[in-house]
Amino acid sequence: MQTIVLIVAYDGTPFSGWQRQAGARTIQGCLEAAISKINNAPTTVRGASRTDAGVHAQYQIAAFETDRNYPPDRWVQALNATTPPEIFIRRALVAPTAFEPRFASRGKHYRYTLYEGLFVPPHLLNRVARTRKLDIDNMRLAAQYLIGTHDFSSFRAIDCQAKSPIRTITQIDITRRSDAFVYAPFPIDDAHQGDESLIEIDVFGTAFLKQMVRIIVGTLIEFGLGRPAAEMIAIRDAKNRTAAGETAPASGLTLVRSWSECDDWT
Repeated sequence: MQTIVLIVAYDGTPFSGWQRQAGARTIQGCLEAAISKINNAPTTVRGASRTDAGVHAQYQIAAFETDRNYPPDRWVQALNATTPPEIFIRRALVAPTAFEPRFASRGKHYRYTLYEGLFVPPHLLNRVARTRKLDIDNMRLAAQYLIGTHDFSSFRAIDCQAKSPIRTITQIDITRRSDAFVYAPFPIDDAHQGDESLIEIDVFGTAFLKQMVRIIVGTLIEFGLGRPAAEMIAIRDAKNRTAAGETAPASGLTLVRSWSECDDWT
């Protein structure tokens, strides 16, 4: 018996999140169905992050056990041939020791993408959340009050089951890009270029509470619309979900990277 570690990317749009749910289509469920078929036995897949319904991933880490002595490349080919097209296995590794993705995590990088414009272009559908023009300098000032180790009770879902609300955010970067149409697969009228832009909010931390990044983004939008940056301190210290802003839509959120002890194997 050996442990196989997978690096997985997925479009979360058609799924009810990562975690297996009875009667729902989930990423974990689809992976388990594909792997169980190859293993010829029920197989459990464990993930490093439990992304919500509609949230995407570029680098999710997952692991499972098997008695199949297949080389990693064979697992990549077999699973990419049997999982839905929205799920892509980027890489497979053989774990040299017992490996639990959640407990082996060293940190995560989430990116939330906002679109400043009247209409979201087709190639960005389900990848962004639309907003009005924002003052990103003020958002950056407000975000600095979230850096460090704090009680993030104001920024977690009401039904979050984490035992402790204490989390550490190491970095928040907020960047405006004016090239929203760079990758568009259709010609754009030059007269309308420059009327739209993307805002990328990159959040780095050791671990996150349920919907924490989306609530942080929803709150930062308020500061982008003019709320004084120093008021973020009162929101943070209130330790109450009602103090923070709305939960931003899932479509704009992507798990960009998970760092783990498996990085040492490469």
